[in-house]
Amino acid sequence: MTEKDSELPAHILHPKVHWSRAIGYLKLEMFEQAETELQAFPNEPCWDKRRRTILVQIWQSRENWEEMKKFAHGLRIEFPENVDWWIADAYATRRTHTIEEAREILLEGLVHHYENATIRFNLACYACKLGSKGECLDFLKEAAKRDERYKLMAMEDEDLEDVHAALLKLGWGNTLV
Repeated sequence: MTEKDSELPAHILHPKVHWSRAIGYLKLEMFEQAETELQAFPNEPCWDKRRRTILVQIWQSRENWEEMKKFAHGLRIEFPENVDWWIADAYATRRTHTIEEAREILLEGLVHHYENATIRFNLACYACKLGSKGECLDFLKEAAKRDERYKLMAMEDEDLEDVHAALLKLGWGNTLV
């Protein structure tokens, strides 16, 4: 939260109204207004989770990786069944710490979410950046088996530049999704 933590919306309405407003402000990149709406959420676990979910998105949009990591990590620990928190925690960790640490988070997440294509795609990106082209291609192939859209994404991702030629040889450049 910002210095305006104590600022509340002018009128306190049903929490769902503040939730809807916060989401709207977030989409419009009106982050301070979104945070103000979050202040009106009741102090209950389900609303606290929603508050933290929006804060992860706000901090990511603002590229405040430390704050994003703090909230994403907490959500990952509390709700390991949600794959998004593994990915968000790794994303922020890559930017605040190292790719190696982010990779470790996703490898652990893969144990919990074995069929997830997004984790595999991100692991491919990390492997490529770490110079492990074979591992990168293996993760990419597995991601694409689960979701064909990753073929096109791989051809557009800067992290995967070092394997673009190999992907073209596999016919990925001609993929329509």
